Amino acid sequence: MRSIALVLAALCIPVSMIFASDQPKLSPAQQEVLDAHKARVEASERRDYAAYSRLVADDCMYSDDDGILDINHKAHLMEDWKLPLAYDHGVNPRDYVVHVYGSTAVLNYLVTIHEQFTNADIISEQRATETYVKQNGSWLLIARQWGNLPVNFHKPVAMDTGIYKDYVGQYEWRPLDQAETVSVKDGKLWTDFGENMDEEYFPLGSETFFVKNDLGSVTFVRDAQGHVAGYTYHRWDGQEIRAKKIK
Repeated sequence: MRSIALVLAALCIPVSMIFASDQPKLSPAQQEVLDAHKARVEASERRDYAAYSRLVADDCMYSDDDGILDINHKAHLMEDWKLPLAYDHGVNPRDYVVHVYGSTAVLNYLVTIHEQFTNADIISEQRATETYVKQNGSWLLIARQWGNLPVNFHKPVAMDTGIYKDYVGQYEWRPLDQAETVSVKDGKLWTDFGENMDEEYFPLGSETFFVKNDLGSVTFVRDAQGHVAGYTYHRWDGQEIRAKKIK
């Protein structure tokens, strides 16, 4: 399937978790960037504004998972730090990639975010990108952006799998796109767009299914004779795409 919260002011990941995952060998310059990232997180956990401020530019830009741009991050920092560390926290930071271009560097990584609410622990898988410049021998954060990965937390419902055979066939989104193949394997319904993009369709309701790495869902539609004629893909934002069964 094609993938079409609260602002975390400093993404306070416990320092003990920063290097928990196995990392590839870094060059000295790459390690310096990662060390600057670690020092900023440590300063945030200590609520040490002086140390934090030395590591972050005054005009540092923050862009969050809601697409909100904050070009005056430092001015809002003390208000954000009134929240307890446990209010939002990250675990399992991983897949660090550091590119250094002279006096500019980019750091990218994955992290799992937990947000505690009255009756729920809301989980988001996020990818963050940080941009640094080197000034006076030190790496300074000048921009940070993070977004949520499309992970679907819906729970599958019980369903008569005998009906799955009705959905088998090929479906077209657009004439020039790779056709989707829907098949049944070992009593499960699968979707495949080619190029190793096969995923299981999990039942969500009557003729409605979802895949784990997409926030949308599909609802198969039938013609007047009761034959499956295609499906409607419901994007997470309310827009819809209609796929036609072509085979």
